[in-house]
Amino acid sequence: MTNLKRKIERNHFLNEKKQLEKSMTSKLNMFDRLPDKCDTCHADFDKKSKEMAQTWTVVVKSAEKLVRLFCPECMTKAKRIIEDASKKNENNVIQEDT
Repeated sequence: MTNLKRKIERNHFLNEKKQLEKSMTSKLNMFDRLPDKCDTCHADFDKKSKEMAQTWTVVVKSAEKLVRLFCPECMTKAKRIIEDASKKNENNVIQEDT
């Protein structure tokens, strides 16, 4: 491998690393926007609880600087609604094709 090729690879790696660090920094800066309650059912969220940190879902929209928090029950309900809607949509498409 030539020195030039190694240098190009190293620069590419360093650029990717810088981009990842910027992304992580911006996400960590939004941590203070994390709500204290579920956005749907308003169940309390304990920021010091390891269990809650591992089971609750955080949705970050960087462009709008918006952070949403959802408890496991609300996420389960939302996933079920989405699955039902997609099945209903699939059935409508199949019926229209026949």
